[in-house]
Amino acid sequence: MHENISIGRFRRKNTDLSTTSTLLTSSTSIFTQPNTDDGVIGIKGPLGLNALYSPSEPLIDFVFVHGLGGGSRKTWSKTSSVTHYWPQYWLPKDPDFKNVRVHSYGYDSDWAKGKDNCLNIHHFGKSLLGELNTSPSLGSADTPIVLIGHSMGGLVIKKAYVLARNDAAYETLAKRFHTIYFLATPHRGSDSAKLLNNILHFAYSSRAYVTDLERSSGAIQSINDEFRHFSADIDLWSFYETQKLDIGVFGVLIVDPESATLGYREEKQMPMNADHRSICKFETPTDPNYITLRNSLASTVSSISKLGMVLYIVYVDLTKDFTVLKSKEKLWRSQVQELERYLGVTDELEDDLVTVEDIRMSGTCQWLSTKNSYLKWKDGAPDAPSVLWINGNPAAGKSILAGYIISQLRKENADCSYFFFKYGDKSKSRLGICLRSLAFQMACKNVKVRETLLEMQKEEISFDSDNERTIWRKLFLSGIFQTRSPTHYWIIDGLDECVNFTSFFDLMLAKLDQSIPLRILITSRETSELQKQFLSLGTHRFHSERISTTDTHPDIKLLVEAKAKSLVVKDDEGRAALVEKVLAKSKGSFLWTVLVLNELLDSHGEEEINQVLEDVPRDMEPLYQRTLETMSQAIRGKKLAKAILTWATCAVRPLTTKELYGALKEDVKDNIINLEDSILNLCGQLVTIDKFSKIQMVHETAREFLLGDGLTSEFAINRTEAHTRIARACLTYLAGEEMRPPRTSRRGSVMTKRAEFSLYACASFSYHLSKADPLSNDIMALVNKFLRLNVLSWIEAVAQTQNLISLIRTAKHLKTYLNSCATERSPLGKEMQTIRGWATDLIRIAAKFAGALLKSPSAIYSLILPFCPTGSMVYRTAYLGRKLSVVGLSNTQWDDRLSCIDFHHGQASALCHGDEFFAVGLTAGIVALYHVTSCQEYKVLNHGEAVKLLQFKSKTHLMASCGMKTIRVWDIRSGEVLYTLQTGQRPIALAFDRNLLLVASYKNYLTSWDLDNDGVQLNVRPWNESAEPVNMPSRRMPCAISMSVSHKMLAVAYSGQPITLWDLETDAYYGSCGKKLPSGETSTHVVTALVFNPNPGIGLLVVSYLDGELTLLDPFDDQDLESFRADCHTLAASPDGRLLAGGAGLGIIQIYEFDTLKLLYRVKSANFFIKQLAFSRDNLHFVDIRGSQCNVWEPAVLLRDLVGDDSSECTSASLVEASASDTRVKISAMLLHPKGEVVYCGKADGSVSLYDLRNGAQLRTLYRHKSLVRILTWCPQSNVIISVDASNGIFAWKVTKSQKEGWTAKSLLFQARLDCGRSIVQILPSEAAGKFILSTRESDHLWSISGHQEDERIYSSSPMTRKWILHQQSLLHVICIEGTTARIYAWSNWSEVASVLLTSNMKELQLKSTAGYMSGREGRFLLELSELNGSAETRDLHLLDTVSFRLENNLCEEARSEAAKATNDSEGIPERKKSTATVCSIMLFKPQLSALAHCVAHVLGLVDTYKLVFLDTDSWVCSVDLEGLTAKSVTYSRHFFVPYDWLSGTRDVICAVSQREILFARNDELAIVKGGLEFAEKVSLEAETAETRTTGSDE
Repeated sequence: MHENISIGRFRRKNTDLSTTSTLLTSSTSIFTQPNTDDGVIGIKGPLGLNALYSPSEPLIDFVFVHGLGGGSRKTWSKTSSVTHYWPQYWLPKDPDFKNVRVHSYGYDSDWAKGKDNCLNIHHFGKSLLGELNTSPSLGSADTPIVLIGHSMGGLVIKKAYVLARNDAAYETLAKRFHTIYFLATPHRGSDSAKLLNNILHFAYSSRAYVTDLERSSGAIQSINDEFRHFSADIDLWSFYETQKLDIGVFGVLIVDPESATLGYREEKQMPMNADHRSICKFETPTDPNYITLRNSLASTVSSISKLGMVLYIVYVDLTKDFTVLKSKEKLWRSQVQELERYLGVTDELEDDLVTVEDIRMSGTCQWLSTKNSYLKWKDGAPDAPSVLWINGNPAAGKSILAGYIISQLRKENADCSYFFFKYGDKSKSRLGICLRSLAFQMACKNVKVRETLLEMQKEEISFDSDNERTIWRKLFLSGIFQTRSPTHYWIIDGLDECVNFTSFFDLMLAKLDQSIPLRILITSRETSELQKQFLSLGTHRFHSERISTTDTHPDIKLLVEAKAKSLVVKDDEGRAALVEKVLAKSKGSFLWTVLVLNELLDSHGEEEINQVLEDVPRDMEPLYQRTLETMSQAIRGKKLAKAILTWATCAVRPLTTKELYGALKEDVKDNIINLEDSILNLCGQLVTIDKFSKIQMVHETAREFLLGDGLTSEFAINRTEAHTRIARACLTYLAGEEMRPPRTSRRGSVMTKRAEFSLYACASFSYHLSKADPLSNDIMALVNKFLRLNVLSWIEAVAQTQNLISLIRTAKHLKTYLNSCATERSPLGKEMQTIRGWATDLIRIAAKFAGALLKSPSAIYSLILPFCPTGSMVYRTAYLGRKLSVVGLSNTQWDDRLSCIDFHHGQASALCHGDEFFAVGLTAGIVALYHVTSCQEYKVLNHGEAVKLLQFKSKTHLMASCGMKTIRVWDIRSGEVLYTLQTGQRPIALAFDRNLLLVASYKNYLTSWDLDNDGVQLNVRPWNESAEPVNMPSRRMPCAISMSVSHKMLAVAYSGQPITLWDLETDAYYGSCGKKLPSGETSTHVVTALVFNPNPGIGLLVVSYLDGELTLLDPFDDQDLESFRADCHTLAASPDGRLLAGGAGLGIIQIYEFDTLKLLYRVKSANFFIKQLAFSRDNLHFVDIRGSQCNVWEPAVLLRDLVGDDSSECTSASLVEASASDTRVKISAMLLHPKGEVVYCGKADGSVSLYDLRNGAQLRTLYRHKSLVRILTWCPQSNVIISVDASNGIFAWKVTKSQKEGWTAKSLLFQARLDCGRSIVQILPSEAAGKFILSTRESDHLWSISGHQEDERIYSSSPMTRKWILHQQSLLHVICIEGTTARIYAWSNWSEVASVLLTSNMKELQLKSTAGYMSGREGRFLLELSELNGSAETRDLHLLDTVSFRLENNLCEEARSEAAKATNDSEGIPERKKSTATVCSIMLFKPQLSALAHCVAHVLGLVDTYKLVFLDTDSWVCSVDLEGLTAKSVTYSRHFFVPYDWLSGTRDVICAVSQREILFARNDELAIVKGGLEFAEKVSLEAETAETRTTGSDE
């Protein structure tokens, strides 16, 4: 019961911070080398709750509570060595406890020291309960708790549990108590306690807790009585001592078995061969007592898992009084699946580890554990580098060793991720997939990493899957490494088989922060290039360990001895001699040994065995040569053997036996009945089949041997011939009957059953084609046959994989093939032109129609082709089932320009690209925000002065706009100004740095504001152009500046000086740099622009000089890397640091590789000065501003470079020249003639033109305004068209139709202007009343049809959006809907005669459009709502029954009185016009429409009376039957996809809907989609409630 007394007092951790720190330290240092003695304080252990081990995902909590005289560490340690502290040192390394978080609890029970105190078990239990509840890691968790108490500690636990059950404040915590372990706990007291208490009294001291321990004490009886009532809810284990404790010359049983057990039915009782002390402290993990206790604890962990306690989170809804159980395991799996899709990884990567673990024999590889370098690396010794390179000869067992290391680390519960590079498998030979796999594995093991990556996915942070630089920066530097995680191990095998391993050194290892708890072990061959790369790191960054023959000798001996048992040998002595002979020749090569043993197994006698050993070569190449010679002697099967070797050596990845069966069927034109036996019999020494039925080369050296140039065997593999052969087989299949498109149009991704080989052929044919013989005529013919007949079904098959990267990769390979053919074939040949056309089209399809293809892969047959340029190959592809057509467009080729946005309120002066939006600032003081995806206008903000600079804060909704006087920080979602700051003098650069906003001034100082501290301004930081102390900023005026937050550096250019570098971290002069003159001096020419590479791993700066020179600099070493004349006056870098954009004169934009300045792309458009450029965050678009225009570009070269080359033989990209024609006058308003004959279109130049609805051709211009036409409306009875322009000019023209000329403008009825200072937003005519209403945001105006104003109504300063609609039952009345009220007015005098209260929630919403239709005899109104002062996209839909709008409708006085209260709250309406009657509207299908509204982006119109046509959030035209909304679910039809660029540049979609056609404005053209509504794919949504009608009254 009491323990050895230690001298000294122990301080308790007194802050939560220290507790947290302890948790983190224990997590990160669990694998560090233990100290043998921690000193006095360490022996006893700290007070309070202390975390000993915290796994990345804790599922159970263990809490150890010591007894009388013990300590939180001392009680559980045999000695003072930490290696005996088993809860911290042994349990975490035990796989059965890998998800158990371990704590110890200490309290002052040292009876031998200190003064009297009144603390008793009640106080200790209360303290324990408080610690558990307030622990930052344990208290807020939902994990089950297991408590282990020794001696009095068990009573403390019981008391804590009883207190928790009796106090409602601890109800949740009490439910988590799952099991209690009692180790020698005196449930009925102990006689030893009475003896001890007498001694204490004699020493004039007392302890209340010792009195509590006396047999049958009142405290113990009270605890037992209360505990009995709650014990049934938890598991109980009682361990009791059976040996006496030696005290002096006597032996005493401190707690007898009767007292140490509870006697409850559910209690598990366990005797221990131990005394009172040794029952909880052990010598080694093999101690029988430890094994007994350990197995019991493990069984508890297992039972918790089986019962599901750790698999559920309990959510209690107090309002509905029910509990929802959600499986943690299910959540984990769903998150992992999300990350698989996000990172582009598969579970096949686990196969590599399984394979090497299966191969490794038990007892092998253990020699590594004797290596000091490995042990130091594993344990994180202070003098051990974090990188360990294990290298050796080919076939020395490096991969097997890597598997062994992984299994050892896993046994110790270490967080470990791995990757096996395979040169022969292109999917495992690049650094990008390695990094993505490592990130995925880290996320699977660590909840913080997983949450970080899921948040990145949620924020749609994209990265190029093959661009290792982007992956490293975004996933690791900006994501994973920002989390405080425990030590993680990376095991990377076969780095020499990685085709781009140099980036791993330059970009990652060389710049890896040593404080990151990451330890990396690499295995590879010792090549000169790898050795050079490692040495470049510096010997302090890595340690090298070479595998010697001595190391592997015991392992090879085990292998040979195991195999030798099956050899035909006379006796054991002969077998031993044979083993020694094989060992002597093996030279440490496992592969040589295996191949020789396989050959020996085929021998039938000792003489034959001896002959084999005599003849077998000692090296691998002669051994391979001998194998080929044996194969050449075969009578049959040579042709098949050569085919198998060809596919095994040159396939992009290992094929399965089923895939190879299909491949050989096309290749050798034969059905191989038993392919596995054929492979092993014909090529068994060179090719193997793994447990996953994949065909593998026995080793990479075998592949290299067969592909070697000097090999003369008939089985030698010529690369070009092999790739030609494989390409031929793939193309034969792809051009064959199985890949034929369907005969008729179909919708939905129907997965056609195809051969196993189909997947490989679809994904990899182009790679082999790019390396095939360009002179092969049959290959050229097969390519063209495939592109002519089956390319659409291939595109569908690719889209079904939900990854369109294959389209871009194929386009790149087609271009490579074209280039290789160009020297031998005419580029004008039809076949060459076909391939060239598809090389372009595939990239464009992937970019422009990605959303459509991923949503509906079969859309490629009918719904995508019509939207492609008429001159493209894809448009001209014949497909019999095609019915949809698009007319009216003149585009014959793909356009690199997605959108051209014109501004009519000033010049474009600032530009910035964010995550979701890009922003353009104007000299007029406004900032226009546009959606990145669609280029549609999102919102307009008013800065208040000419906008000079713009900047988005990454991963937030913040944007800063800067003028000459003020900076405004906006929440772009709400449109609110969060901060208004004063700029100082002439700002020239703007940036966000975490919580700071930085602004650089022309006066050479930096101002910053802390946005986390109410925008308080911090001290001004001047900079200087020299190393002199900075008292005052320089007086020079900068001519260019680049502020890099990622590099913490400022580059400033002054006239007549080199470029100044200023360190923002230390606020100190760093140095100077610049272009080098022939004399070696640094140029002082005027700089027009300069930009840092934004990638923190690329320390480069590009500078443009006034003399036209474009220079690439290493600014930190002041080196001039590249320089030439380019005439760029503005520069921008892509976020990933890959590309550089430069604006030259005459409207030319040039795109370069940043790190080489190689020109990739040039485009020329309007001859305006390009003011600024910006790349999108995904690096696939760029934007420019010039004059009053903003252009959005998407050149194919950006997409093509997205894909890394699949081989080490990189082909250089060639320059792409492009031009964009000047944009023509855009259509700004559209009106469909009621009879569906013609379309009236208003344009930006003020013209109103007539278009033919049959073909979209412009027929004539009817008349002209002087400014942009904003609104068109039609008076059907009088054939009058009324138009409104941007200056509120109003024209009314009478149009007539003649047989000769068709529709023409006959006479101008009136021309007028509304001078109110506000733009007209609606015009509503009534021919019956002879009047029309003009509505602005702040006023309404009643005009006569002759063009004179009769009345006006001015509204309050913050009016709600209003919409006027014609009354469906009365031609004499009109309805105005404003907010939640609809008012009915008389046309005659504009007096309000009634009002209707709309029973709908329109908070934060505004009216966007209204539409009316008749349902039988009753009318209905559809209201489309959008975000208040925000995006134009639809946020809700309301359908009103117009029975409420009948003028004769009356309610009872009580209802009228209640409804009138809401009506009388309205402002801005004169008293004489207040309502005399108020009713409540009937809302129809509210739950169904609310569910539908989530999918609607824009309502396009109504057809067939009540069919609503809308554009969904994925840019599909859809329709829904409004009269069919009667069930819980909503079913609508998805028809066709509209390219995003059709909608760009405007806030609203300019369109119209006829009975059969959908019309869109596309720049100056009218695009008419014919037959689009005939295609229909059903989509179902669940409504929120079963109600189909909601009313506003209690009728």
